[in-house]
Amino acid sequence: MPSGPLDALARVPDPRNPRGVRLRLATLLAVGVCALTSAGHNSLTAVAEWVRRCDQDVLARLGCPFDPFTGRFRAPGERTLRDVFARVDPAVLTAAGFARLTALQPRAVSPTGPDGTVEREQRRAHRTAGRERDRPRPRRAAFAVDGKCLRGAVRADGSRVFVLTAVRHHDALTAALREIGAKTNEIPEFAPLLRSATVRSPSRTGRSGRSGRARSNI
Repeated sequence: MPSGPLDALARVPDPRNPRGVRLRLATLLAVGVCALTSAGHNSLTAVAEWVRRCDQDVLARLGCPFDPFTGRFRAPGERTLRDVFARVDPAVLTAAGFARLTALQPRAVSPTGPDGTVEREQRRAHRTAGRERDRPRPRRAAFAVDGKCLRGAVRADGSRVFVLTAVRHHDALTAALREIGAKTNEIPEFAPLLRSATVRSPSRTGRSGRSGRARSNI
C-alpha cells in the first residue's frame, strides 16, 4: 500500500497499551480498508481470511512485521482485528479517511487518449471536466445527515450499534460520524456531528422528522 493511506491512518490514536504491541494500528486499519473494499468481505471473519490469503509482497506493503525466524511477514489474526476494531474511535477514523479522500486531486482529463489519438469519448469527457471545473462553487456545503444500524455489530450488553453520519452532497464523502449511545437517540448527537465536520453554516437535510427540533436549535 502506498505511504499516503498508511500515513493518514497513522493519525488515528492507538487505544492499546504500547507494551507488547507487535502490529501498528495503521496496518490493522489498512487491512480492514483493503479487505472491506473487496467483494464479499463484509465481516471480520472474512477480513481475517482475506489477509491470510495475501502474498508476502502485499503484507509488506501493508506494513506487517517481518519474522526473522521464519523469514516471512506475519499476517494479523482475527482475534487481533476484532479487539482493535472494537476499541478504535469511529469518529476519529472517519475524520482520517475524510482528510485522505479530500486530499486526492482528480487528474485532468486530456482530449487525447494515452496513445495520442483523438477519441470521441475522450473529447466528450474533456469538455465535461472543463465545465465542471469552471462551474462556480456554492457558498455553502450541503450535507445529508442520516442514522444507520450497523449490521452484525453488537455491544457487550447485547444492544445494537447505531451511528449518525454526515455526507457531503457534491461528492458523497462521509465528513463526520458519531456513535449513538445505548441510552440516547439521534437528536442530541446532531449538533456535535456537524461541529465535528468543521463546516460553517452548512445546508442540512435530515432523514426523518425526529431531527427537526435539533436542526432548528443549531
